[in-house]
Amino acid sequence: MSQALPTPAAGSQGASVAFHVATLLALLRAGEQSAALAFNRIAHRLSAGELALAAPQLIGLIDDEERHDAALVVHCATLPSVIITNSATRRFFRGLESREATVHLARIAALDACACQVLSRLLARADPQPLGEPLRSLLARIRADEARHVRVSRDLARLLGADTTLLRLVNAEVRHRFAPLLESHASAFEALGVDHPHLIATIRREY
Repeated sequence: MSQALPTPAAGSQGASVAFHVATLLALLRAGEQSAALAFNRIAHRLSAGELALAAPQLIGLIDDEERHDAALVVHCATLPSVIITNSATRRFFRGLESREATVHLARIAALDACACQVLSRLLARADPQPLGEPLRSLLARIRADEARHVRVSRDLARLLGADTTLLRLVNAEVRHRFAPLLESHASAFEALGVDHPHLIATIRREY
């Protein structure tokens, strides 16, 4: 299981909540950066014919991920500095990679689907005040984009030869590994009013 990031030893409740917001944004940024790199690697591994078919979609996905990360940086600048360094988190994101483009795309689609569920819970359950309206609006836009990314990534995987069985197996694999990662950040979700046991159960139930 992932090791949770340490929480502030002392300070006001407001400072603690800000730290937890920063923690979740750092995790979200790690996902955005991982996806942008993944789409770049996939593009470089495709044949010329495959790339001709997939390039417009891949370029759009990369642009979206980089735009999300840049927007999140602006909000993170007003929060405590949080850098996710634990080895379990790094292993999780590294483990998404595959030399098989179909598998790699299916894994990214599965992770994006998980991200949509996390963002939906965060936006629906969280006290609006800790996030603030500008950040909530950004997270809502990211959620909408990620839902589209799920469809695009799965369509690309199918275009390159993936079938429904592969997509289901990969979805189960990613969710099985993502649930403990979320569990390690339970205190952050709890601080923001998210029912994290229900969230984690939902992630697990989908596979």
